[in-house]
Amino acid sequence: MVKAQKIMRILRESRDYSQEYVANVLNINQKTYSNLESGKTKLTLDRIQQLSEFYHVKPDYFLSDELPVINYNTGPKSNSNSGYIHNYINDQSTESLYERIISEKDQLIKEKDHQIGLLKEVIEILKSELNSKKSKN
Repeated sequence: MVKAQKIMRILRESRDYSQEYVANVLNINQKTYSNLESGKTKLTLDRIQQLSEFYHVKPDYFLSDELPVINYNTGPKSNSNSGYIHNYINDQSTESLYERIISEKDQLIKEKDHQIGLLKEVIEILKSELNSKKSKN
């Protein structure tokens, strides 16, 4: 679930949320959330569902193979002198995830703009009805 943990962090940071804030939303303490995000605690399917609802993304964001973890062995038997393993998410895949998130958020913005337009129309109708009632009195 290393991928899911990376995605949790990307989603949280992309919205400027603190771990404490997300933990409160999930009704857990910050340490528990930190353990989830760092991989010390396993991410359950129920928790994935909560996160997907909170971030308004599909659960497959957390289960997707789209963000492969690439291990580069730089140990003593490799051609490198650094002597440890680097784990990182492929930059192109990370960019792809950000593009998906932005695309979904753009769609949500369009939907909200439409809802705002409808609410403005309702407000104008109610104002008109109110003015009509006031003029009758």
